[in-house]
Amino acid sequence: MAAKKSSEEKSVKKQKESLPRDERAALLMEMVNKKMRGRAVLMSASDYVLPWQRKRIPTGILTLDLELRGGFPCGGLSQIVGRRNAGKSMMAWHCIRQLQHFIGDKMMVLLAMTEGTADRTQARKLGVRIDLSKEEVEHLQQNRKIAGLPPLKKEELNTLFPPQVGTIHELHALAVEDFYDVILEALASNTYHLIVIDSIGNALSNAETENESVHDKTYGGTSAPNTTFLKKMTNLLTMRTEWGEVRDTALIGINQVRDNIKDPNAPYKSPGGNALEHAKLVDLYVESGKALGDEVPVYTPEGWKQRFVMTGKEVNWKIVKGKAGMHEGGRGSFVFDRSTDNVDFYLDYLMAGITHGVIEAAGAWLGVRDPENPAEYLARANGRDAFIELMKKDAVEKAQAEDPASILNHIRDQCFKKLGIDIKYEDLIS
Repeated sequence: MAAKKSSEEKSVKKQKESLPRDERAALLMEMVNKKMRGRAVLMSASDYVLPWQRKRIPTGILTLDLELRGGFPCGGLSQIVGRRNAGKSMMAWHCIRQLQHFIGDKMMVLLAMTEGTADRTQARKLGVRIDLSKEEVEHLQQNRKIAGLPPLKKEELNTLFPPQVGTIHELHALAVEDFYDVILEALASNTYHLIVIDSIGNALSNAETENESVHDKTYGGTSAPNTTFLKKMTNLLTMRTEWGEVRDTALIGINQVRDNIKDPNAPYKSPGGNALEHAKLVDLYVESGKALGDEVPVYTPEGWKQRFVMTGKEVNWKIVKGKAGMHEGGRGSFVFDRSTDNVDFYLDYLMAGITHGVIEAAGAWLGVRDPENPAEYLARANGRDAFIELMKKDAVEKAQAEDPASILNHIRDQCFKKLGIDIKYEDLIS
């Protein structure tokens, strides 16, 4: 009986070997996909979807989004790295704000926090609509009572603190192993549009949590858990869910830099181990640039004196690593305005529009022509400040009328068209 079975196997094998390669490949694919039952998949290139080809999460900073080919890629890990006060967390909040704008109440975001709780105060200043806790509202009302003011009514609270848009969950864990296990479960289920890890460099391993004293040394730290997590993350993101969905969650990891005293040619390094260098699709470096401000008269013990008062700063960025359809080396800057505690988006759109020929600059005059009637202007003003005011006024009017055809959107869409960026942010909802 065994001899007969062996003979049949040899006969089948010989028949397969006589088949053309494409037919052998089809048989192999059928066998693998049936035998492995989802543990491994063999497919044609046309069968797999690259999520980042049509889904990216914008920052809202147009000059940066253009270099990112629309934003941070979905279906992979991007890193924002930089020194303190460079705007790393701010950029992540802006991504959430953009998701709220394009997806609305269907937005799902996970904040995986190792550096304390998420700063909702900063988020609200940046335009993110995130709920206050019951205790925070009670504290606000108590402060009004102390000041002799009546408590705010529900309608007034909703005006001052608009209710949250979408779902924002926050993750904390004692050890990084548990922390990463939850993130991997979230990735496996394809629940969230965006997962923000803040920060990679501040995670604490299980071995470190068991130390009784800060004097106890632990060697290796989080390198091993990081490596394991990144390997599992990559495997999950290349496989479909059990119900056939492409996993398209975008991950943004925030990281600090350390002085690199061993290599004078590389002034900084970021924690996380070597595995992180290979796993990330994008590595965005940000740093504070030139301080902006004016000399103003200030009364001092020596009398009136001129003193520099900072009103904002430039923030410089550089794409150190770029995959998923982009290149490394792109760099630029934007202005952080202290008067609004936010990015000067209008100036950024102006710079992007002029750079890519969407905004015409003729002397002091700036204008955007109507594509359907090139002899006419959609917007035109004399001077940079006047043009920015025109954009602001138009943005407010269009928002009140719920009309998407604003000058800002036109500048963005035309810049995308000129650079061949085919991204529609409304696709994020699917």
